[in-house]
Amino acid sequence: MRTSPATVLVIEKHPLLRAAIVNAIADEPDLTICAVAANGQDTRQVVEALRPEIILFSIGNPGQEDLETMRELHERSPDAFVLALTSSEEVDKSVLEHGANATLAKTAPRAELLQTLRVMKANLQHNEEDDFDPQDGE
Repeated sequence: MRTSPATVLVIEKHPLLRAAIVNAIADEPDLTICAVAANGQDTRQVVEALRPEIILFSIGNPGQEDLETMRELHERSPDAFVLALTSSEEVDKSVLEHGANATLAKTAPRAELLQTLRVMKANLQHNEEDDFDPQDGE
């Protein structure tokens, strides 16, 4: 059973919002921020080096560049869960088509953000258990 915190990469271009997201997660013992970035392009090397388990990507009005960055991040770290913080249902559909596993409104309360991250963490644990082979220990 998994006891270590899930590692979270936060991508948010606005410094004040980035700090708010980090502060919302920082005191949670089952979640840890492994890196913070201003945009998806800054994270390519971070994703490959740190292999975050959850990528929290805040998207406003995504241009094609943001969507392609999301797809690329998903391709570089296919086992990571990608949570897109979005501002509209139209954006939700677009990001889900480009690699996000889930979306959450930027207006959501902190409790909902943490609940969503914990559901993703539980899915990580479930995926690890699916990969468990009892004969590996023999």
